[in-house]
Amino acid sequence: MTYEKIGRWLLAFAFIACASNLWAANSALDEAAQVLEQESGLKLRAYSTRDFGREEYSGARSVVVEEARAVPLLKSVRAHLPKGYVAFIGTQRSLAEPPVNGAEVVVGPGQSQFDILRIAASDAINYGKEAEDLIKVLQGWDHQIGIDIYAAQTDTIQLKLTSRPKDLKAFAEAVYKFCPDIVDQGTGSVDDLAKEIDAAQEVYLWWD
Repeated sequence: MTYEKIGRWLLAFAFIACASNLWAANSALDEAAQVLEQESGLKLRAYSTRDFGREEYSGARSVVVEEARAVPLLKSVRAHLPKGYVAFIGTQRSLAEPPVNGAEVVVGPGQSQFDILRIAASDAINYGKEAEDLIKVLQGWDHQIGIDIYAAQTDTIQLKLTSRPKDLKAFAEAVYKFCPDIVDQGTGSVDDLAKEIDAAQEVYLWWD
């Protein structure tokens, strides 16, 4: 057998192995996503969306429900989801043509909640921050006080605090530094942001 034939054989083998791995990954994802289908009673979409609903991402699965149903559905899906997968609320403001009305609930592979941002491709691009930059900050918050990321889309992340910050004002200052728009175009002051966080035990991050 010539070296050329050996090279072709190895290339063909690598292609088959890659295709086999991809099929196995998608099969496992579909099996995990059946939880979403069963809990929602809706037919799965073979993708989730990015870029305000305009880009289909085949590495996750989703359904679209009425906004009021999204949080309860997410809770029930997370209670039954196997290890190695994450669930979250995805696109809620669709700019697709035609637009999709409702909130997207997504299931995808992930070892931690921070993979949610990778699936959603969240960023703060107008501030020069990509998903990995956002993840680094949120990992710090999680280490300090504990957070639960439950919604992520292109320019928005919603998370619950699992404990109250010891210094609420300092935390609000850090949130403002990380995401100026929630004060400059939202609460109007860091003091009001601190009050809002304290009342809701949640943080709504949004970059214009």
